[in-house]
Amino acid sequence: MEIINWLGKDNKLGLDIWEKKYKYDGETFEAWLNRISGGDHELKEMLINKEFIFAGRILSNRGLAKLGRKITYSNCYVITPPEDNIESIFETAKKLARTYSYGGGCGVDISKLRPKGAEVNNSAKYTTGSISFMDLYNMTTDVIGQKGRRGALMISIDVNHPDIEDFIKIKSDLTKIQKANISVRVDENFMKAVIDGLKYETEFFVKDTGEVIRKAVDARKLFKELAVQNWRFAEPGILFWDRISKWNLLSEDDEFEYAGTNPCAEEPLPAGGSCLLGSLILPTFINGDKFDFERLQVAVTKSVKALNNVLDEGLPLHPLEEQRESVKNWRQIGLGVLGVGDLLIKMKLKYGSQESLEFCDRVAKTIIDSALKASALLAKDFGTYPKFKKESILKSEFLLENASSETIELIKKYGLRNSQLLTIAPTGSIGTMLQISTGIEPNFAFSYTRKTESLHGEDVFYKVFIPIAKKYMDEHNIENEDNLPEYFVTAQNLNPHDRIKMQGVWQKRIDASISSTINLVNKVSVEEVEQLYIEGWKNGLKGMTIYRAGCDREGILTVEKSSDKTLENKIKTIPRGKLKPIATDTIYYPNTMKIGCGKLKVMIGYSPTERAIQDIYVIRSGTGGCEKNIQAVAIYMSGILRLGGNLFMLENAIEGVSGCTSFAVARTKNQDISQGSTCPSAILNILKKFEKDMGLDAHEQAMKKIDEEEKEELEIKEEVDKKMKMNCPECGASLEITGGCYSCRNCGYSKCE
Repeated sequence: MEIINWLGKDNKLGLDIWEKKYKYDGETFEAWLNRISGGDHELKEMLINKEFIFAGRILSNRGLAKLGRKITYSNCYVITPPEDNIESIFETAKKLARTYSYGGGCGVDISKLRPKGAEVNNSAKYTTGSISFMDLYNMTTDVIGQKGRRGALMISIDVNHPDIEDFIKIKSDLTKIQKANISVRVDENFMKAVIDGLKYETEFFVKDTGEVIRKAVDARKLFKELAVQNWRFAEPGILFWDRISKWNLLSEDDEFEYAGTNPCAEEPLPAGGSCLLGSLILPTFINGDKFDFERLQVAVTKSVKALNNVLDEGLPLHPLEEQRESVKNWRQIGLGVLGVGDLLIKMKLKYGSQESLEFCDRVAKTIIDSALKASALLAKDFGTYPKFKKESILKSEFLLENASSETIELIKKYGLRNSQLLTIAPTGSIGTMLQISTGIEPNFAFSYTRKTESLHGEDVFYKVFIPIAKKYMDEHNIENEDNLPEYFVTAQNLNPHDRIKMQGVWQKRIDASISSTINLVNKVSVEEVEQLYIEGWKNGLKGMTIYRAGCDREGILTVEKSSDKTLENKIKTIPRGKLKPIATDTIYYPNTMKIGCGKLKVMIGYSPTERAIQDIYVIRSGTGGCEKNIQAVAIYMSGILRLGGNLFMLENAIEGVSGCTSFAVARTKNQDISQGSTCPSAILNILKKFEKDMGLDAHEQAMKKIDEEEKEELEIKEEVDKKMKMNCPECGASLEITGGCYSCRNCGYSKCE
């Protein structure tokens, strides 16, 4: 088989990614397959059949050690957190540099470093705090190159650290810490304090001086600030640390402790731990209109074996001794999935629907039970991981929830070869190469614009549809992707709450974590970001990445910096809606309104100095649901006016409301009722007459002003959309954000791998 047959002759981008990222020094596709499969014929068949694929480091680096290349097979590591002394702080920077030089990304937690203002026994007297050393780690990441890129870094801190407020705000300065992702480790006590609106006390004990530093914070205010920063800069992310610590195979092992997470946060790891990743390509397991669960079970068994073989082969290639020791003792692997978005489309299940959640839960439970069984059988042949403790493992809530009785019996008998089995990585470059959706994400979009150079030296742009959409459109003679069935869901039209439910379903079956992005439209509020975080916590997520389109972070990802200060200032001056207070000189004028089912008194509050209606409310004798509805309508009308609206906006808002039966019946009986066909339209007509009586009706001028404002807003939006698109640093095309990755469909650039 040739690579063009494997990826498809029309898949130029996929072919380019394979050539640039994974192929080594002119090797053929057959030679590449042999190298990355390591002589495992079953694995080679799985790769050819697109049932399973390794992560990028293995696809690039496996077998190169024989050629003298010092390159790790692991995508990432967690460095031992620095101790609270200058030697350890700089030793950590050294470890980062060494790991980057071997091609691995890193996570480091700075919670052990004393806070700003704490006493120190040197010439400084007081420390500049934990946050100041982030610059050191950021600079290290920027300096060490990895095949034309910089290293990947995650810096985290505990929410109980007194420097937490400074940490949360660090990225509001767009010149600082731009080579690292940052996340806050929050616990249940903090989240409960947020929900209840309580004060929360941070605390740090300085071992060498005995000083205790405490700082009281308003939990809800701190949480709000975290949401504001995320809304503006897409960071920091949140790590729900209690869920991370308790929902895994080692939760009852007193010897084990997570030290942090990798850069994309899908792998919580102990000190020195590494990510060794591979993914099941789920759409492959569809036969006709059925999903082949038995074939999936077989593929899981082979994949667990393949990852263990790579783990053993790559053990001497880890950059640091602490990494070699940790990997040997705990043997974490990270089997994941990609193509969930495409899988659901092929199964005609709408992403986030109850049916899709139930189906994914069955798939995920099949994978975890099969992986546990495979690891137990490997332990039978090769022994358990050295730190294995049967009594602790068998008490794990995660195991008891996810393993079948047959699998538990195998673990009792043979133990486990691995302490960690499943994780869901971003799979950005691989998914793009294979032309399928990444991780558990929906498709980012069903079409994109591709740029190519013509013979005349000009850039030519054309629209490209992703295969799953193109195939359906061709088969059903559809020209516009808007006419695809509703189960063709993208990140752009997916309800973010459905997105959280989906991640929660998968997290229930994943002992590590999930790298995944919740994409939000630009207009969402900070309050909505807060609610999504809370909902994520309640749904059992271990971490969350939220990205709001058009946020300030996009400015630093764009190649060409905009010099259009006028536009920038104009954007910032567009205010969010705020209710205008009722003027103090407001006078209320009663107006009688006769309707088909009675009489109403409409009270119109008018301010002589403002020369405008300030407030409206309705009084009606009698009771009933209709009365409450009418009162609510008046309140909403009043609210629109106090938000800067006018009667013409009210008229547009209710113009589609059909007539009320009571009005029609009253007119057939020749009853004297107010002008209009419904209570809202009758109220509106009374308001119009009131304005006219007050000399305020200037209909033509008002409509002209509305048209001008709408035109101006449309022009601003179009210019903002154009300027705020994230551009690829290599080719300038638009970037997609999925699974914690920034991917370019034009040239194959990927930031996460």
